[in-house]
Amino acid sequence: MGFRPQLNVRCARCGRRREGLRHVCVSNSARRATIRISPAFGSCPRCGKEYGGRNGNLLTHTCRPDSDFKQRKARYNRKVRTSAERDRLKRKADAVRARERARSAAQIARLKARYEDRLAAAKAKATEPAKASPPRPRRPAHDYLTCTDAECLRPVCVAFREGQQIGREQGFEQGYAQGWDKGYARGFPDGRESCPGPHNG
Repeated sequence: MGFRPQLNVRCARCGRRREGLRHVCVSNSARRATIRISPAFGSCPRCGKEYGGRNGNLLTHTCRPDSDFKQRKARYNRKVRTSAERDRLKRKADAVRARERARSAAQIARLKARYEDRLAAAKAKATEPAKASPPRPRRPAHDYLTCTDAECLRPVCVAFREGQQIGREQGFEQGYAQGWDKGYARGFPDGRESCPGPHNG
């Protein structure tokens, strides 16, 4: 269908063409669904759409013909099915796979070399002799016999002080008893002799 002027009845709210009296208007516009007469100039012989569209302007027509994607795809498939193209694609895929294998092998070799270096370093570190640590300085000797700290809390010093105190007390008691006996035994006769009183009889 070519250029053919005509008048169309359209909806003033949604802009679609009305076919008869009843029309289901699908629009969010607040305008009233009245009738509007718009001129048309036929349909495009290439895409089948009306000239002018909703606004009736012949100059704003954009031709959008049907795509030939199916035809191009069929031609491509026929081209791929040929032996020469199939061989070319196979060689290309083989080259890609070879590059991937070479890249993987190089990466594995790098990882293996790095692992072997770390393992050799660990073995060398394990076999080398350990460094001798410097001897710790010895603490000065603490003799309980010469300790003069009355509040020293070392067990040996505490035991020595307690034993010394107990021995002093026990020695004082024993010395007092022995001295008393010896002094009285020797002093009693001397006292009688030196007394001017009648003690001889």
